[in-house]
Amino acid sequence: MAPIIDQFGVESKGKVRVGKLNVEASPMLASKFSILSVPFIFIFDNGQMRESGPGGLQKHDLMMKMAPYI
Repeated sequence: MAPIIDQFGVESKGKVRVGKLNVEASPMLASKFSILSVPFIFIFDNGQMRESGPGGLQKHDLMMKMAPYI
């Protein structure tokens, strides 16, 4: 999943911000967002979480999921 997220971030530069979290290094933040499995994806729009769910998506599926927010 990481290469897909990285590629999406590069291709969407200027339209979206892409970030990754190491849940082992940041267990408090992982707990705050109830991350139970990895990979996991959150979509924020104007500072509000709009969608979340398992992040094991193919590039096309990720792009379709993000389309309403770009």
